[in-house]
Amino acid sequence: MIYTVELNFSDASKTDEWNAWYETYLKQLVSLDGLETAQRFRAVAGSEPTWEYLALYTVPNLDVYESEAYRKIGGGGNASKAFHHAISRRRNVYNGVERMAAVSDEARVLFWEGVPDDFGLPDCLPVALTAGAGNQQAGATKIDGTPERRAIAVVDAAAVERYDFTAIEGLAVYAPITQRYG
Repeated sequence: MIYTVELNFSDASKTDEWNAWYETYLKQLVSLDGLETAQRFRAVAGSEPTWEYLALYTVPNLDVYESEAYRKIGGGGNASKAFHHAISRRRNVYNGVERMAAVSDEARVLFWEGVPDDFGLPDCLPVALTAGAGNQQAGATKIDGTPERRAIAVVDAAAVERYDFTAIEGLAVYAPITQRYG
C-alpha cells in the first residue's frame, strides 16, 4: 500500500530550510521497519493542483505508525514542529500499488482526485487506488481517509508536455524533488 502526504507550505522565507529538513527526514523514515520507500515531489508549473507537494511512501500496513521508533524520530508531525505554522496537509493510505516505483527526473507522477470513468490519456496506464483506511488516528499519524478513490500513473516527462497533461482538470502533475529512498 502507499501512504500519501499532500502538502502546502506557505512560508517562502523558510522553503529551502524546510525542503532540506524533509529530505533528511525521508532518510530516517526508511530506516524504520515497516516503511519501505519514500520520495517527494512538487507540482509541475502550469498545473493547478490543490497541493503543491506530494510525498509517497510504501508501507505494508499501518503498524509502523504505532511503533516507538516512529515516535522517537518525530513521526506524525512532531519532527516538523519548527515548520507547523506554514504546513497544511492531507494524509491517506491506498491499496492498489504494492510498492511505489522510483520516479526518475525524466518522469512525472500523475495523481487524480477521484477516478474518472474513462482516463483517456495517451501513453499512460493509470492504476486505480482505494483508501486503505478511513479517517482515523494511526499511532502518531492522523489518516484523513479522503478521497476514497484516486488514480496514479508514472509517465515520461515528454508525454506531459506533448499531451499538455497540466491543462487537464482534476489531474495533478508532480516532478520528483528527491530520489526514492529505500
